[in-house]
Amino acid sequence: MRLYQTETEFNCGIDLHAKCMYACVVDPKGEVLVHRNIKGNDFEYFLKLVEPYRHDLTLCSECTFNWYWLADACEDAGIEFVLAHALYLRAIHTTKKKNDKIDSEKIAQLLRTNMIPYAYVYPRAMRPLRTVVRTRMNYVWLRSEMLGKQTCRLMAEGKQLTKMPQLPRKRWEQAVTELHTDPHLRALVTSDCAIIHELDRQIDHLERVIMAAAKKDHWRDLHVLLSVPGIGKVLAMTILFEIGEISRFPRHQDLASYARLVRGTVASAGKIEGMRGAKMGNGHLKWAFKEAVLVAKRAHPEIRAMAQRLEKKHDRATANAILAHRLARAIYYMLKHGMTFSMELFSKKLRNAA
Repeated sequence: MRLYQTETEFNCGIDLHAKCMYACVVDPKGEVLVHRNIKGNDFEYFLKLVEPYRHDLTLCSECTFNWYWLADACEDAGIEFVLAHALYLRAIHTTKKKNDKIDSEKIAQLLRTNMIPYAYVYPRAMRPLRTVVRTRMNYVWLRSEMLGKQTCRLMAEGKQLTKMPQLPRKRWEQAVTELHTDPHLRALVTSDCAIIHELDRQIDHLERVIMAAAKKDHWRDLHVLLSVPGIGKVLAMTILFEIGEISRFPRHQDLASYARLVRGTVASAGKIEGMRGAKMGNGHLKWAFKEAVLVAKRAHPEIRAMAQRLEKKHDRATANAILAHRLARAIYYMLKHGMTFSMELFSKKLRNAA
């Protein structure tokens, strides 16, 4: 857990919601100077309230779904913005009584006393592309779900299409439709296939948009990632835009932790009593690294042999997790130093590169 060290005289806590925000400004002694509910998230009105303290002010808000606009507004107004880690923050300031007024003051007081666990403010210029990458991924998952429903409907009718994965898409759709004797189910299959075709087109369109932007502004990092076995353009784009700037991770351990590839421990009296923090970090990165391992095992003989050796000592899931952690470490040094993938360094745990 990293704690933010405030350097300004006045500190402001914001409890942000979709249609309002509660603001609290405190002085160095903790005295409340401003405590007001701002309806409609009127930032201009907020600036009028904090005008006497604006020259030396830090603002902090929880990492909610709609923090982007507040961070951008603070940047435009020249106000220091701190993004509080929602999960850590909840563990620190949980109290018996809770409301917006109390929450905003708690955030301000924690900021004043350097007790805010802060999160990374993703660069403003890269946010739209990251949103496009995540939306494309959602489209892919939706397409997979709809394809799977066709199989489930056949099973519900006691029917099965043999060699279904090997069939081309058009022949597969025709075979599924013919297996249904009921006209209503046939109409449903036709409707689902039309949606799937549209998803295919939109996924392809978004993929071209992302690749064009990546080649233009991030060509070096993209070239580095594409040299890794198991990583194609889709996984490369996901890793690239989920990591953002590799310089924000001081060590490769920080990247592995952020990607949910390591878990925290609960210890007491020198004994480890359990694990925790499995869902703390970036789930998209965890998926990308583990997917890359599965592809690399199929396509690269040396990585497949490495996986088989690990599986003799551990179960398959643990072996895949170890490889994903090693892959994240390799990618950290590759992006940091601008070097392409080396199997020798990868197998030696990158001792020379570190």
